[in-house]
Amino acid sequence: MTTAQNTLRVAAVQMPVNDQVEENLEHVLRAMRRCAEDRVELAVFPETALTGYSPSIGHGRDPEDWPTVQQALERVAEAAKEMGLWVALGTEAWQDDHWRNRLCIYGPDGEEITHYDKVHLMDADTRFYEPGDRYPVFLLGDIVVGLQICYDARFPEGYRALLHQGAQVIVQGFYGAGGDTWKVPVLAAHLRSRAAESGCFVVAANVAAPLQIMVSQIVDPLGLLLAQANQDHAEIITADLDLQRVDQSEIRRNYWTRFEGRTLSS
Repeated sequence: MTTAQNTLRVAAVQMPVNDQVEENLEHVLRAMRRCAEDRVELAVFPETALTGYSPSIGHGRDPEDWPTVQQALERVAEAAKEMGLWVALGTEAWQDDHWRNRLCIYGPDGEEITHYDKVHLMDADTRFYEPGDRYPVFLLGDIVVGLQICYDARFPEGYRALLHQGAQVIVQGFYGAGGDTWKVPVLAAHLRSRAAESGCFVVAANVAAPLQIMVSQIVDPLGLLLAQANQDHAEIITADLDLQRVDQSEIRRNYWTRFEGRTLSS
């Protein structure tokens, strides 16, 4: 499947997640098939969709679990190649004697293109994960895509760093459910602000679970909703992104006029 120069068909997969890697993997593979059938080019999955989210589960994974996780990731990579699909998949990953909260990008050739380790960890996260220290982007055809995870939505610095690298689309996995439903309007406002202040599309996928603190959504460069999922419901939402709208964004033109040449973290 090829990406037209100025358009990108994306999906945000809102799916149930538990601590059983094989069950989560089956959900992921089924959703990938549905996305491929719907001519989606980039499918975005929730934070830790493959492994479950240790702060919610209540205990961390044993390092000996990593080979099992790796095998599951390899199956996702194989499926991405079989279906010709770009995939952004949340998982826990073992590196340098620590677990990381990671968003992996697989290309339609089955290769891992890049990954992002969550930079902004909540207090509950710090018991289980080592934070990341970079804000990567990757090229999907000639479209620049950046990565963020959940709590990052609270902080504009990461989005600004991605904007400085030319990001046109930002994909973001969430694991937000189980309580604190006062956050529903707050996180929705954050995502819309992050999109509007960077002039990017934002594709956000949350776990499907009771008491979601946000629904999966796709936001345009003005901060307006293109699609959103239902509360506490497993579903896939899609949108066709017109990348010319990013190039026409007044916010981006002003940013590059005023700040081009400044050094930001990347």
